[in-house]
Amino acid sequence: MNHIETEIEIEDNNLSQAIDNTEISFKERLTYDKLSFYYISLPIMLLGNLMGALLLSAIQLNVVDFYSIGIWLSISMIMFFYSLYQYSLFKNETEENKLKNSDIWFDKYYTNILINGIVWGSSAFLLFPESNLLNQMIVIFFLFAIGFSAMGILASKRDLLLTYILVTYAPIILRLFFMEDELYKTIAYAILALILIMLLVANYYGKVINNALNSRQHFITIKHTHEKLKERFFSLFERAPVGIYYYNEALELEDINTHFMQMNKVEKKESLIGLDLHALSNKQIVHAHEDVFKGKTGNYRGPFEALHNQNLYVKLSTVPMINADGKVAGGITIINDITNEVTAKEKMIRNAYYDLLTNIPNRTLLMDKLKSFITNKRDHEEYAALLFLDIDNFKKVNETFGHDVGDSLLKQVVQRIEDVIGSRETFARVSGNKFVILIPSLHMDKTLSEEMTVKYISTINNHFTQPLNVAGEEYHLSFTIGVVLFNNGDASAFDLLKRAETAMYEAKRNARGTSEFYTSSMSADTKEQLMLENDIHKAMKNNELSIYYQPQLDIQENKIIGAEALIRWKHSQKGFIPPSKFIPVAEESGIIIKLEEWIFDRTLSEIKALSQREEGFNLDHIAINVSTIHFLQPHFVEQLMLLVNKHKVKPEWIELEITESGIMRNIDDAIAKIKELKKFGFSFSIDDFGTGYSSLAYLKKLPVDMIKIDQSFIFNMNQNKGDAMIVESVVAIGQKFDLKILAEGVENDATLNYLKIIKCDLYQGNFGYKPMPLEEFIKIV
Repeated sequence: MNHIETEIEIEDNNLSQAIDNTEISFKERLTYDKLSFYYISLPIMLLGNLMGALLLSAIQLNVVDFYSIGIWLSISMIMFFYSLYQYSLFKNETEENKLKNSDIWFDKYYTNILINGIVWGSSAFLLFPESNLLNQMIVIFFLFAIGFSAMGILASKRDLLLTYILVTYAPIILRLFFMEDELYKTIAYAILALILIMLLVANYYGKVINNALNSRQHFITIKHTHEKLKERFFSLFERAPVGIYYYNEALELEDINTHFMQMNKVEKKESLIGLDLHALSNKQIVHAHEDVFKGKTGNYRGPFEALHNQNLYVKLSTVPMINADGKVAGGITIINDITNEVTAKEKMIRNAYYDLLTNIPNRTLLMDKLKSFITNKRDHEEYAALLFLDIDNFKKVNETFGHDVGDSLLKQVVQRIEDVIGSRETFARVSGNKFVILIPSLHMDKTLSEEMTVKYISTINNHFTQPLNVAGEEYHLSFTIGVVLFNNGDASAFDLLKRAETAMYEAKRNARGTSEFYTSSMSADTKEQLMLENDIHKAMKNNELSIYYQPQLDIQENKIIGAEALIRWKHSQKGFIPPSKFIPVAEESGIIIKLEEWIFDRTLSEIKALSQREEGFNLDHIAINVSTIHFLQPHFVEQLMLLVNKHKVKPEWIELEITESGIMRNIDDAIAKIKELKKFGFSFSIDDFGTGYSSLAYLKKLPVDMIKIDQSFIFNMNQNKGDAMIVESVVAIGQKFDLKILAEGVENDATLNYLKIIKCDLYQGNFGYKPMPLEEFIKIV
C-alpha cells in the first residue's frame, strides 16, 4: 500500500489499488488516481449533504411550508442513495474496467455532483422564506457551508467546480437580485464576493491537490524505477559471472556475491563476511584495495590464494563506494577468475615451444635459443657444438611394433639423454626421431673442442648400451650423429642446424651408429643431392624418363623368355644420368615411391602394347624392380592392383624383383605381401642374391620363384674361385628349393659356358643383349 492511501485511511484499498501499476502509462495512472480520489471522497461529501439537508429542513420547518420542504428533502434523499449506489458500484468494479471505463465513471461522478448542486441551488426557491431575514441568512449559510466542503474535493477539477458553483449559487443570487429591498442586492454582491474568494482558495487548493497527485505518481514511478534498478543490481550482484564484494575502511568484507563464494568454495556468506583483507599474503592485492581511499581505482592481475589453499589466477579491480556525504565509505571489488584462460594461454605457448610427447623444447624454441646464443656469442672465442641426433632404424620400429611402442621409446630416450646433458645445454626434439643438443661452451682450441665433443657423444652412446624396455620387451637403439662446431656469429641459426643435419646424413651414408663433424665439402654434396631431388621431380613431369628392357635368356636354348624393365633418365642438360646415381637419392629422400609408381604405370602400359601385337604376349614375364620402401608401404598391394586393372594386363605377365636386404628388414610383412600378390598371379624374384647375410636361413620360408645372382659374383667368376664357388652354391640351393636361377652381368662366352655346365637356368647381360627401348625390344621378341 502506498503512503497516500495510508494517510487517507480508507477502509477498502480496492479503490486505488491499480495506481501502483507501472505497466500502464503515467497519464493513465494519474487519471485513475484522480478518479479514485473523487470516489474516495464521495461518502464524506454525501454524508455532509445528508446532514445539512436534514438540519436545514428542520430549521426551516416553521417558516416554510411543509410541502416545499418535503419535496426538497425527498429529492435530497433520493440523490443521496443514488450517489451512494454509484459509489458502491465503483468500489466493487474491477481495476481493469475502472481503467477501461474511466471516462464513464468520471461522467457519472460529474452528474452526481451537478445534480447535488442543483438540489442545493433549488433551496433558494423551495426553502427560502419571503420575509424572514434570519432564516434567509440560514439558507445562504448552509449553501456556503456545503459549497466550501465540496470545494475541498472539486478544487482539482476547475471546470467541474465552476459548474457546481454556477448551479448551486446562481439561483440564490438571481433570487436576491430580483427582490425589491436594496439590502438583498447588497447580500447578492456579498455572495459574489464570497464566491470569488472561494474560487481563489479553490484555485490554490486545486493546485495543491493536483501537485500532490502528480507528485505521488512521480514518487511511484521513481520508487518502481529504484526497485527495478535495485532488483537489477541485486540480480547483477548475485548472478554476475565474476566475484563481487564490498569492504569497509578497515578492509573488512561486508557483503559478497554467489560467484565469489563459489571461487572460495564456501556455502555460507558468513564464512567470508568480516574477513580482514590485510591478512592476505600478497600485498599487491592489499594495496589495490587501499587505493580506493586515496581517490584511485585499484587494479591487480596475478596469483590469488583463495580459501582451502586454492591457487587461482585473477584479474581484480577496486572502485570507491561513495556515501551520501560524498565521502569514500568503502570499496567495491570485482574479481574475475581467469585461471582457465591463463592456463590455456600458458598451455598454448608451451605447445608452441615444447614437444607434446617428450615435454622438451621443440624446433621453434631451439631456433629462438640458438639465435639468441649466436647474438650473444659474437665476442667469445670459445667453440660451441650443435649435435644432430637421429635414432637408427626408428621408422622400422614404428612400422613393426606400432607407434605406441615408438612413443614410449622416445620418452625413454629423452630421459636417458637428460641424464647426460648439463643445465647449460639445450636439448630439443626437432622432428619424429631427430633430436638436437646445443653445447654452449667447449674450448678455444678447435681440436680440443672436437675431442670434448667426441667424449660427450661417447657418454651418450654408453647410456644406450643397455636396452630400453617397453611392456617387458627389450629394444636396442643407436644414434647417427652429425656435429657442427662454431665459435662466432658468422652463420645463422638455420645454417648451423642445416650443417649439423648434413653431417648426420653424411654419417648415415657411411655407417649407421656413427658420428661425423661437418665440413664445407658436405654442403656441396648436399646441394648436389637437393638439386638432383628437384630434377627427378621435373623429369617425371617433363617426360625425361623412359623404360628400357634387357632381355633374359634361357641358357640352354639361348632363347629370350623375358626381360627386366630398367629406368633410364636423359636429363635435358646433363644427358644420361645412371640409375646408380639417382636411385639412392630417390630412396633417401622418399621420392622413390612416386618414381616407382611412374615406372609401374609406364611399364604396364607398354606390356599392354606388347600383348596387343599379333603374336600376343609371348614372353614368360617382364621383371620390375620394387624398392623395399615402396614394397613395405601399407597400401602397396591395392595400388598395384589399381594399375593392373587400369591397363588391363595379367598379373601372370609380371615378375616383381625385391632385394634380399629389403626382405630381411621385415621378413614377416614381406612374406605376407608376397603370398597375397602370388594369389593374384604375380611371380617374385630375389635380386642381388648373395650380397646379404641372412637370406639363406630364410630362403625356405620365402614363396619366391627365382633367385638372381648378383653380377659382382658373375663378373670375376672365371678368375676368382671364391666367386665361382658362391655361384655354384647358389645354383645348387636353387635346384634344391625348386627355384629358377638367373645370372646377372654375363659379359662373355666363357662365363656363359660355365653357367651351362653348372646348369644355371637363365642369364642376363650385355653378352646377350644390352638394355633397349620398347621399339627395339618388340623387334626381337
